[in-house]
This record gives sequence, C-alpha cells and structure tokens, in this order.
Amino acid sequence: MRVYLEPYSDVRIVGECDSGQQASCELVRLRPDLVFLDVQLPDMSGFDVLATLPPGQRPLVIFLTAHEEYAVKAFEVSAVDYLVKPVDRARFAQSVNRARSVLNRTMEGTVLLPNSSPGYLSRLAIRDSGQTELVPVVEIDYIDVAGHYLCIHVNSKVHLMRGSLRDLEKLLDPADFLRTHRSQIVRLDRIRYLRPRHNGDYGVELHDGTVITLSRSYSPAVLERLASPAQGV
Repeated sequence: MRVYLEPYSDVRIVGECDSGQQASCELVRLRPDLVFLDVQLPDMSGFDVLATLPPGQRPLVIFLTAHEEYAVKAFEVSAVDYLVKPVDRARFAQSVNRARSVLNRTMEGTVLLPNSSPGYLSRLAIRDSGQTELVPVVEIDYIDVAGHYLCIHVNSKVHLMRGSLRDLEKLLDPADFLRTHRSQIVRLDRIRYLRPRHNGDYGVELHDGTVITLSRSYSPAVLERLASPAQGV
C-alpha cells in the first residue's frame, strides 16, 4: 500500500499498524481522514477495530481482503470500497479516487459523512451481473416490494436486491425514512403532496411526479413527522 500511494502528492501516510489493538489506539490518536484496513488481523477483525471507535471518530475506510464474501459486510459499515488481494494498481487507483471524491464532497458540505448517523446505512451494496454497485442512501426516493425482491427507486432507475423490507427498514435512519405501506418505505424529503382518498388512505406524490400510497395504518406517524419543525412544514 505504501508503494502504491507514493505517486499521490495529496496523500500523507501518518501511521502503520500490524495489529487490531494498535490500529484502534492509533486511529483515535492520529484521527486520519482515510484508513486502509485489513479484514483479517492477527488479534481481531477489521470490523472489530471499527467497532471500538466512537461513530464520530471513524475515518473513511477502504477494506483489504483476500475473500470477496466480506464485501457486503464492508459496505454495511459504510466502507468507501473494498479491495481483494492481490490488488492491482488500476483497481487501487479507482479506490483512492473514490475516497478522494467522498472527502472533497464532504468538505464542501454536499454529502454526509459515512458514519454521521450511527448504526444506519449510508449506502446500499447491490450486486448485479457479477459486480457490486454502491447506491447512496441519500439518493433513494422510495423502496417497495416485487415478489422476492426489494425495488430500490433512485430517480428513474430501479435497483433490485433480495432481502426483507422489515430488515432493511431497521438499517435506514428513521429521521429520513418511514413506512407508508406494509410493502413500501419512502424518503420523507421526496414527498411533495398528500391527497386524501375516500377510504382513509392518502395518495402521495413525490418530487418526480410518482404517486404512491400512504395507508391508514401508517398515516398517523407520517403525518406527525411531516408536521414537525424538523421537516420544515
């Protein structure tokens, strides 16, 4: 990693560690912007190292691993990327550029830090055609169910992923997302209009003109949240 980082004039290596315990201490002391963290360390896993840090003190993370099966877990803890060893330079450069982009946008105040909402996802890792696509949670409009799949609606694109809507709901920040139907979750800031229907439900029009349903059983929680000062209504 040190050799691969030499060409980057904007990168300064502030420390190296050969154990998880040492890494935990040094990350608190040095407060780096980015850490390359091996999944399998002599005394603990890279995930255990992150768990020892307060959410507000976690840097951006690029995981290193010899096993692709750790990829989804890496993204569940808001990793910027994961690199499968042996790492080639082209893939390494792509990963560094991704981290640089996140850091630049964060400094400009246009995106949230990956761990700014402790315990909640900032990205979804969606596997498609042999590759994993990172979908920022802040770009999601709403999520619904089609058979055994979850449909993640982002602008005009729909991403499909397997899983339970209930399980995914637990990983999304309730300050941003609420259930509007037993098979549907919406991002609150995407709602433009609420139109009552004769059966007690509401038609919910989103910012792009999409209309979804807010059922009677879920409407009290959604209406209360939309009427709160935090939502600017």
